[in-house]
Amino acid sequence: MMSSLVRRLKGRSPAEIIRLIGHNIAYYAREMTPQARARNRQFQAFDETWGTDTFAIRELHTLDVDPAIAAHARRYQASNGTDMPVWFSDLNVNFARTVFIDFGCGKGRALLQAARFGFSRVIGVEFAPELVAIALRNRDIMQAKGALAAPVDVACMDAAQFVPPVDAPLVCYFYDPFDDAVMAPVANRLSLLTQPVTIIYLEPNCVGQFRRCGGWSESRSAGTLVLRNAAAMAGQA
Repeated sequence: MMSSLVRRLKGRSPAEIIRLIGHNIAYYAREMTPQARARNRQFQAFDETWGTDTFAIRELHTLDVDPAIAAHARRYQASNGTDMPVWFSDLNVNFARTVFIDFGCGKGRALLQAARFGFSRVIGVEFAPELVAIALRNRDIMQAKGALAAPVDVACMDAAQFVPPVDAPLVCYFYDPFDDAVMAPVANRLSLLTQPVTIIYLEPNCVGQFRRCGGWSESRSAGTLVLRNAAAMAGQA
């Protein structure tokens, strides 16, 4: 455990280490609030209902992953999909034509929830093979119970190298999955796409990468940051 932690900190500047410590302190402080405890009970209820494994947090040092990539990633923590119906209603999504992509999908909680809305495809991007295996197992469990309305797949790779499909509108989902070093190439690639692209971004710590690229409009849905490119905005007119 200590050797994994040392690898994660190796090469980081003092400022980066301080930010990482601050991020962890803030996280644990939030988890002590009544709201967080109620949310966690709701998350656990999802797994109890479907027999899936999405709730338990996984720290990066417990996973067999590339240290160079892990240095820029966050721990796995299930994201809250309670507001998905509100987001998608606000976006006026045509599910049958749209691809949903979760960058840093972890165990696939958001994938499973999005797949119940009938997207043309649901894609997860995750660099940790163990989490990919869990996400696919969770998919198979819910698929066997007839709970998914869209096909789900997971690409096991560095998100900075992932090339999104160009043949359909996209809804991209981020739950603070990685830092600026990975977000920069992701934002660059998404900003070059000409089809409608909408981004739902929880805890948008790297939104500056999209602002740097330009061409994105910003709004809020259920308190969550939403970014749209010009083609997505045109579809809203």
